[in-house]
Amino acid sequence: MLEHLEIRNFALIENLSVDFSEGFNVITGETGSGKSIILGALGLLMGERSDTGAIRTGTDGILVDAVVSVPDNHDIIPWLKERGVEPEDGVLYIRRSVRANGARSLIHVQNQLFSRQDLCVLADSLIDMHGQSEHQSLLIPDRQRRILDSYSQNGALLDKCSEAFSRIVELKARREELSRQLEEGRRQEDYLRFALEEIENADIKPGEDEELKDRIKVLGQFESIFENVNAGTERLKEIRSGIYDAVSSVAKASKVDDNLSEFTARLESAKIEIEDISSGLREYLTSVDYSEDAVNAMQDRLASLQKLKRKYGPLLSDVEAFARKARETLDITENFEEHLQQCDRDLAKAQGEYDSIAEKLTNARKKRALVLEKDIEAVLRTLGMPNAVFGIDVSESKPSAHGRDHISFEISANPGEEKKAIRDIASGGELSRVMLALKTVLAKADDIQTQVFDEIDSGIGGSVALSLARCISDLSKSKQVIAITHLASIASLADCQMVVSKSVENGRTYTHLRTVSGEDRVHEIARMLSGDESEVSLSHARSLLSN
Repeated sequence: MLEHLEIRNFALIENLSVDFSEGFNVITGETGSGKSIILGALGLLMGERSDTGAIRTGTDGILVDAVVSVPDNHDIIPWLKERGVEPEDGVLYIRRSVRANGARSLIHVQNQLFSRQDLCVLADSLIDMHGQSEHQSLLIPDRQRRILDSYSQNGALLDKCSEAFSRIVELKARREELSRQLEEGRRQEDYLRFALEEIENADIKPGEDEELKDRIKVLGQFESIFENVNAGTERLKEIRSGIYDAVSSVAKASKVDDNLSEFTARLESAKIEIEDISSGLREYLTSVDYSEDAVNAMQDRLASLQKLKRKYGPLLSDVEAFARKARETLDITENFEEHLQQCDRDLAKAQGEYDSIAEKLTNARKKRALVLEKDIEAVLRTLGMPNAVFGIDVSESKPSAHGRDHISFEISANPGEEKKAIRDIASGGELSRVMLALKTVLAKADDIQTQVFDEIDSGIGGSVALSLARCISDLSKSKQVIAITHLASIASLADCQMVVSKSVENGRTYTHLRTVSGEDRVHEIARMLSGDESEVSLSHARSLLSN
């Protein structure tokens, strides 16, 4: 959820800091006081395009900071880890700056630079904004599909469908590769046979070229190595003689004083180690077969390997890979029909499995869509849309990893009207109520924790407003809700109320925000009710808040 938001130098805001609570948060204030500016700053954090025209006059740029808590099991966590970002104690720190000099805005998540596209992905998984704009995730067809699948608990079927589709894609690519390899094999058959014979005759050993280089280097300095190792062994002979005497002397002394036994044992260990080293050095000297013929043979072998690397490399491992590929291509050239038939059999099997799973997925979606439609219509009837007909169209679409269905949420708000996709609804008030109904019904299926509603009360009042307020309040029991409203009936049900105001100081206009409670909140609710703070309004406000 959104825990903290800090805004600097955005339009009328010089410096504004706000802490949001769990549950239902409401922002109220006079028209033109700056409520929309706060949502504009939040929009920047959701990846909206920056506008230097919004930078406060006389400042060098906008800065928006947010602290967002993320559950450990949230789907976005693996996506963040792929980008080297992890929540700190379950919290993400997000910052976006817009500079006045025209340079591109900078976005940081946990101090890691992010692109605007990545910010959009992140924000869309954490915060959902509902208002008069098109920035609403529920209007996106793919989002509608995911919501229906989550509501229908289609997770296991989706996994199987994705695996089957991936297998089909893989086999189709394999079929194309077979044809390509056949063409290449026919065109280069003589060359591939010659190359394969040359490589196989070379009998390459993995890493052989590097081993030869190291060996030739050693043999090139053999005289120096032999001289120094030989001198070392002679010196060890002298040391061995001395350490034998030392062991004998200390052993005699330890018979008198047991405290010297430890030193006797350590000297014995040293004697054994020196003997082992001496033996190893002698074996080394006798094992090195240095001869000019041996060096020449190694150099000739290395030269032949280098030649192969130049032709088929650049690395020896590449030469071996070339040989494997040549064998495969020649095999396909000779047995193309057999390979193609096997690929087609595998493809037909995979397609059959996909079709079966996709059909089950379609049936599950259609069955659960009928239930979801009725649940959403029931909520819409309490929100001033008694004649609304909500539908979920499950139509055939191009096969994909998600099945072969196109999901579209549709509605007819008035009698006699055809159902239309919710993105085509003209009335902002109707659209907001549809979104609220969807969110209320889908609260458990939707993994987005913070819901932001901008003037969802547009065009409604009376009993509808009360129903809408209760609906938002119910939603806030499972989600964090942040709403901008002009209706006292909605604001009175909030867990936390903040008031936006505007002032003029020294010729400059400033937007402020403060949290109200107690009598301050009573006065703000009274203002919302009647535009004044008369005793009647105050009494009504107290009644609303107490209820």
